Order: sequence, then structure tokens, then C-alpha cells
Amino acid sequence: MAVATGNKHKLQEFTEILAPLGWKVASIRDWLPQVPEPEETEPDFAGNAALKCRFAVGVLRDAGLDSLPDAVCADDSGLAVNVLGGAPGVYSARFAERAGHGSGDADNRQELVRRLKMAGLVAGATTPAAFACAIHFQDLSVGTHHSALAWCEGRVGVVECGNSGFGYDPLFFPLLPLGVSDKTFAQISSGTKHELSHRGKALRILAARL
Repeated sequence: MAVATGNKHKLQEFTEILAPLGWKVASIRDWLPQVPEPEETEPDFAGNAALKCRFAVGVLRDAGLDSLPDAVCADDSGLAVNVLGGAPGVYSARFAERAGHGSGDADNRQELVRRLKMAGLVAGATTPAAFACAIHFQDLSVGTHHSALAWCEGRVGVVECGNSGFGYDPLFFPLLPLGVSDKTFAQISSGTKHELSHRGKALRILAARL
């Protein structure tokens, strides 16, 4: 299966989550090293995941390659913070860029912290938030499509904690069965994160359907 992403962290998570389930995961760039990424124009995660998957399939087929992957998968994911009206949402990867405050993970976190402080959040406090992940899968041999959507509830703060993970992980405390974790996604092991995370849940839903 080829994953349509240029994000090495996402690709690593796809591999770590699906390999134990018997899946062989590769990057679409193993077939097309310079494949572009489409503009994400849909209003929700599911729409953007389907858009990215269809785009990747079209580019692969138009390339005239001798061999293709058996399937293509794409995801769209992000963070929704209640006090910010659901922002950054589908713009999670471009949050700082859209505000004119840089780009990339570190700048996105800084922009989130800036907005949270403007909303009155102080160091040591947290506020409800959730990660979402939508997955879209297309089997290239028979043309079937499958999709999955999952959420991970939790809270975000304004102080970064931990050096693991990526994106907004150092600010996000996941909800556990007995309450909110006292550790962020960037402070727990990858295995524990996969059990709790939006991406882990969505990929297990997809695997079960397939």
C-alpha cells in the first residue's frame, strides 16, 4: 500500500500501526519521488482525505509506470480546540502560515499558544480539544473505496511538554478511561500513543473493514 503523504512522521505511524496487522506500507514517493501535493480545498477532514487519495491515484496512473502499488491510502488530520471555535481544524498544518506567522510544526504550536493565551488560558491550565483523523483507501486492482474517521478527545495547554511525536503533540493531553492523562502525546511511548490516538483508531477501523 502506498501512503500519499510527504510527512515522514505520518508515514512512520502508518508503518508502526499497520505492520503488526500484516500490512506492507510504503510511501507514494517510492514510485514518484517528486509527486506534488494537491491543494486541500474541502471543508472537512473526510473530504480532504478523499481528495488527496484520488489525486495520488490519478498521478500514478498518468505516469505510465511499469508497476503500481496494489492500493493507495491518504489521511487528513488535525486538532480542534473548543474555545477557538474548532480551530485550527482542517487548517492545522497551515495554522501559522495562514496567520502570517511562519510555517511548520513549531510555528503552528506557537500560533496555537498565542491564540489560547488570547482566549485567557494561562500556564498550568488546559482546555478541551480533540484530534481527528480521516483515512481514505482505494484498491487499485478492483477500484473499491473505503474510509474511516476517528477522534481522540483530550485537552491542550500553553506549555510544551515532551520531545517525542510531532505537530501539536507536545501541547495535547489525551483522555484516558479514568480521566485526562498527565502526560502529552510527546511524553508517552509510540505504542501507547498508537493505542489512544486518532490515527491509530482510524487505521484499525480501516484494517477491520478490509
